[in-house]
Amino acid sequence: MDKLTEATIYASSISWNFKDNEFKNLGTIRSTVTVRDLTLIATEQKTMSVNPNSQTVDGTTYTYCLSLEGSGNREYRSVKVPVSGESTIKVILMSSGSSERSLVVADKNGTQLATLSAGTSAKTEIYNYNGAAGYLYLYSAGSGINLYKIQVDSKSGSPEQPSEGTTVTNFNDLLSAISKTEKAGGGTVYVKGKLIECTDQIKLAASNAKVSIVGIQNSDGSFPVLDFAPFLNSYIGTSSGDGQVGIRITGSNYTIRNLIIQKAPDNGIQIKGSSAGNNTIEDCIVRYNNDAGLQITGGAYNNTIRFVYSYRNCDVYTLGGNADGFAPKLAAGKNNTFYGCYAWENSDDGWDSYDKTDGLTYDLKYEECATWNNGNSSVFTGEYDYKNGKPLDRNLLLVQLIMKQDSSFAANYENGKFLLPSGNFIKTSAGTISVAAWTGDKYDGNPNGFKYGSVNTTSACFRTVRNCLAFQHEKKGFDNNNSACSASFVNCVAFDNGYNYSIEPFTLTSFTNIIGFSGKSKDKLPSGFSVTTPSAEVQSSIRKKVASIVDKIVSDCERNKISEIFFDIYNY
Repeated sequence: MDKLTEATIYASSISWNFKDNEFKNLGTIRSTVTVRDLTLIATEQKTMSVNPNSQTVDGTTYTYCLSLEGSGNREYRSVKVPVSGESTIKVILMSSGSSERSLVVADKNGTQLATLSAGTSAKTEIYNYNGAAGYLYLYSAGSGINLYKIQVDSKSGSPEQPSEGTTVTNFNDLLSAISKTEKAGGGTVYVKGKLIECTDQIKLAASNAKVSIVGIQNSDGSFPVLDFAPFLNSYIGTSSGDGQVGIRITGSNYTIRNLIIQKAPDNGIQIKGSSAGNNTIEDCIVRYNNDAGLQITGGAYNNTIRFVYSYRNCDVYTLGGNADGFAPKLAAGKNNTFYGCYAWENSDDGWDSYDKTDGLTYDLKYEECATWNNGNSSVFTGEYDYKNGKPLDRNLLLVQLIMKQDSSFAANYENGKFLLPSGNFIKTSAGTISVAAWTGDKYDGNPNGFKYGSVNTTSACFRTVRNCLAFQHEKKGFDNNNSACSASFVNCVAFDNGYNYSIEPFTLTSFTNIIGFSGKSKDKLPSGFSVTTPSAEVQSSIRKKVASIVDKIVSDCERNKISEIFFDIYNY
């Protein structure tokens, strides 16, 4: 039995994996292209390419690489990497031939700072950079080298803004800068400050926009908040739709990074339509929105969601229904990926890929994702926090309505008394009702973790699930929801759910190292498959580690900090 490894926690981190859709679809690169602020520099004569090439390093398999070819310098066949002061650069690389080769690390002036060894087996090489914010260049002056992943970990925790791009500090300037950058054919808009009040929707509709919207970390380590509360105020007690989404992406090649999106009248972020492809949302928080935190729907394809944390989203008007943490559903397109994403304490499911008869969500990938305590109505009245000794969460819309109805509610809470007001005062799709009705028989939220489809979902739809965790759901941790998907499960953990695994109709292509314990009901699995129940000692170790990591995640989010955190509990 291997010892459980420690969690990996970075103060500020960004990475680029060449297996991600936005890279692997590039093929041969004949001119300079920028993806999420990583610039690949090539010319018609000095090309590079992204190719299938499978290598495993430290238990993780990388399926695509950037082939640098060789004879490179700062002007071509190189990678321009953004750095924010003192940083650790991690590169997974390998010689493309039978001999060891050297990857050059150079500064903006072309001065060589270091070389990283590329051997005949893939490995991780590290360079510690101690200079100012700006860019570094990676290239092979000799023969070809394959790069699989590049990661930059900031040690200062307070990255500065690189010199290129437009900086904004208010909503009107943000909209203006996005429009100008779209018309210019691409670029970066930097958002600076603690809180930006958003009075309307942010619409991202350009084709092949090549636009990045990036938050600049504040000196205290927090990131900017895009607060849609002024927009939400007009829709309390009414229905909402696409026009009330916070950030609505119907175009392609947008990146949103290092931002907190909250209190939108509908989804926090929505990616919708057959033209909405190759977008990236990473290192973001979506919370307190009046529908799902992030939705992908209506044919949107090749979108990558990385380290997005979605919590306490709740549609009060629909009695908790619809407000999932993540909603890749209603005929989402192909090749949508979630990596390092966490969903907790949303009023509906953690993840939901429900489909109707007018279109299917064919394939989804989930890796290093976790979900817990969704569909719990007591979260949204404040009762859950009260019982767990936490302060009243005044950001919750239902709590705000309760406080408006009973001016003594907050004071009673703080003095150790939890007393909900009586009477009908909550406007919903079921009429104006009481708190007791909202949390009781009227409540329409679903207490499930990963929900993989609906009765309309067939075996033609595939779910790839690797290194994923679900716990503390009243109904199901991993749920087929009457669907008949095909799926691959590798290294998953579930505990303290009604059913840990309820996927009986699935066609499984793999079901490897699947762990479960303390489920209230027996797992429902396809014939011939089983779940491993670990020893009491390992169960205790998993619980302790999960609790510690959850505390870190929640604490960071409450302080508007965004950390790339892994649970690392999947091998024992």
